[in-house]
Parts: sequence; structure tokens; C-alpha cells
Amino acid sequence: MGRSDSRSRLPRSDSRAPRAASRSRSDSRRGNSRRRSPPRRRRSPSDRRGRSRSRDKKYKKLPDDFADRRFYGTMRMVNKGSGFGFISCAETRAEFGRDVFVDLNRLPASCDREGDKVSFKLVVGRKGYAEATSVERG
Repeated sequence: MGRSDSRSRLPRSDSRAPRAASRSRSDSRRGNSRRRSPPRRRRSPSDRRGRSRSRDKKYKKLPDDFADRRFYGTMRMVNKGSGFGFISCAETRAEFGRDVFVDLNRLPASCDREGDKVSFKLVVGRKGYAEATSVERG
């Protein structure tokens, strides 16, 4: 019968026996409980309304009635550190659903504060949204 019988007669090693609970220092500090985050709530498509601007229409070219026309608005937000701002204009907001982006390099030196009245023309910007150009103090 040889060696295989001798192995089967040996007592089983402790690897299958239940181990005594040994705690490291980190376990004793924080306890042995696992903290879990609450389960994520599944959202229906109706819950997602109004969460992103992906529904905004992007343009490849301006509508015909907006081309070669001056608009009047107010500097709503200016971020001098990043070099951009937004112009608030009721006419353009009705069409595009947002304020008009403006690069501060396109602004005259006297129109760099919030609340300044400006006039501008529109172009389609790099991202497909309306962008102000030919900005003048208005």
C-alpha cells in the first residue's frame, strides 16, 4: 500500500480547523465592524430631468435672424483669472437658453466689470454655443 496510505493516516493539519480570532492593532482601534455606505437609490428617467445641459441645442451656424446683428446686454459674470465672462441678454437667452459666453480678450478695457452695459455680435463658438464677438461699450 505504500506512501499514500501513510498520508491518509496522518492527523489533519490545523489549516482546516477553525482559527482563533487574532486581532491586529488596527482592528482593535476601529472595532471589527465594517462600515458600509448606504445602498444607491435607483433613479427613474423622470428623476433625471433638469440635471444636465445635454438637452441644450448646439449650433453649427447661427439662425438667419441672428447673423450680422448687434445685441445689447449686461455683463453678468466676469472671471478675470480664467479670462472669460458671460453676457446676459433676453433676446439671445430666448433662443439659446443660456447667457452668451465672451472671452475677455474680446472685451474693450472699459467693459471688464459685472453690470457694465455692452453691445455685441454673435458667432458660434468652439463648443457649438453662441459666443460674443465685436463687443463694445453700450
